[in-house]
Amino acid sequence: MTESSTPQTIIEVLSSDHVGIAEQLADPVLLEAEEAGGIARTELVMDLVRHFVAEERYLYPSLRADVDRGAALAEDDFAASRACEKELRRLEARDVDATELAAVLADVRRRFADHVSHQRDLLFPRLDAVLDRVRLLELGEQALGAEQLAPTRPRVLAPEALGANQLAGLVEGFVDRLRDFYTGRGVR
Repeated sequence: MTESSTPQTIIEVLSSDHVGIAEQLADPVLLEAEEAGGIARTELVMDLVRHFVAEERYLYPSLRADVDRGAALAEDDFAASRACEKELRRLEARDVDATELAAVLADVRRRFADHVSHQRDLLFPRLDAVLDRVRLLELGEQALGAEQLAPTRPRVLAPEALGANQLAGLVEGFVDRLRDFYTGRGVR
């Protein structure tokens, strides 16, 4: 989601994603039933899934490996992100009515705001305190790469084991991009 020619740390990449996604979530067009609303919801879903995949591949493993009690922090954040991602499936449902759509969007907004504050206030400062800038920049580059290859639809399964998660994500990402290409989904 984030694109920049200047190297960014993983904290900068994910924080930039947070700002962009928060702007998308604030757009009133999301509530429209017409094509514009559907396109905006699709782009939001795609960006959120890519963001969550980047966190799962690079933020959480680094927290587990480098931060005191980082495994518990990563588990909590992962569970919250997966719960939010499950709600995203409802945003793309064709049979969702205006009342349900408003409720789902309100829930996603709340979950995402909690996600952002948890990372900003707790996770990012701890990671920043233990990793040097070079390592943070490496993780930032890797997170950007993960976003480019990530699935574009809410995932049914996201294995917790890092190796399995990366392999499943690559396969899902490839399949999603093929489906998107042939259906025109997400073409801006």
